[in-house]
Amino acid sequence: MSQKIKADVLQALADWNNGKPVRSIELGHVHKMKEHPGGMPAIDLSTRLYNDQERAHAYCFYILTWYTAAENELPKSHEDFMATCNVLEKEFREVQHADLTAEELDAAESLAWKAMLIGWRRAVDGHSDARYIEVTKPGVAAT
Repeated sequence: MSQKIKADVLQALADWNNGKPVRSIELGHVHKMKEHPGGMPAIDLSTRLYNDQERAHAYCFYILTWYTAAENELPKSHEDFMATCNVLEKEFREVQHADLTAEELDAAESLAWKAMLIGWRRAVDGHSDARYIEVTKPGVAAT
């Protein structure tokens, strides 16, 4: 991984922390997968998931905030990143959202990892217009 976080990730994080809207994508899948013994997994249409975008993005930005702290090094591998996320997830659940779902968790970690690798704009680029949203940090008035 590169040695420093890209400027557009820092800008997205600053905008988030200042209560300004950040252009992003909807995080998470709307259906779970069900396993078929001996076959390919299939979409489970019996349950539709609701992913709280505010909560998922809050966790994504929590991860990015941790990595931008002066004493924290960027991960050297995806395994290092996931090990750090295991610790950050517990902290986030205790401090902010105990009800974070597995789907929200995975989606937030995926976006944070991709943003650290290639930047915020490229991480959210390439989706249909219907997938784009604006997110803002809850409880913070834009400055």
